[in-house]
Amino acid sequence: GGRWLPIKPGTEGAMALALIRWVFDNEKFDAKYLSAANKAAATLSGNPTWTEASWLVKLDKDGKPTTFLRASEIGLKDKEARPTAADPAKTYDFDYFVVLQDGKPVAFDPYAEEEGDAIVGDLFVENVQLGEFTVKSSLQIIAESSREKTIEEWAEICGLNAVDLVMLSQEFTSHGKKACADIHRGVSQHTNG
Repeated sequence: GGRWLPIKPGTEGAMALALIRWVFDNEKFDAKYLSAANKAAATLSGNPTWTEASWLVKLDKDGKPTTFLRASEIGLKDKEARPTAADPAKTYDFDYFVVLQDGKPVAFDPYAEEEGDAIVGDLFVENVQLGEFTVKSSLQIIAESSREKTIEEWAEICGLNAVDLVMLSQEFTSHGKKACADIHRGVSQHTNG
């Protein structure tokens, strides 16, 4: 049933992290979908889209995430010249992204469509050294962010009861892929929305 959960203005991020934490803690995420790193893998798994969840992210010296790791940065695969969409006579340097697959780095193109190019990456990668870089997977970073506080602490930031956030998480994840979040006003109107 419908539930109105009025939160303190500007605490939408805290609410989202509480819901995300519950999803991770209760393993209510679609690992097959999240591990599809490119279009080919998504198509093979029967999904119209793919995610960056398994893509590797470089960490700075303080352990903070920076940018996606590129294959050329670790000598895995060279950049290649590709035609631009606007003018095929012009080219740009395409640099492959990287995931770990069974613990080994694999270069991939997110838009590759051929079945043989399907890449499924490891979802939870924590502090792996590749060349001069320490990396984590995108999903690992999100999971760690959600676990910086308990659901009760996130709820307190929002001015809510933790039990309401748990009930919302349970309801949201009980519908499989038939649930969605419609973000309008509030969150989308913030400068960091």
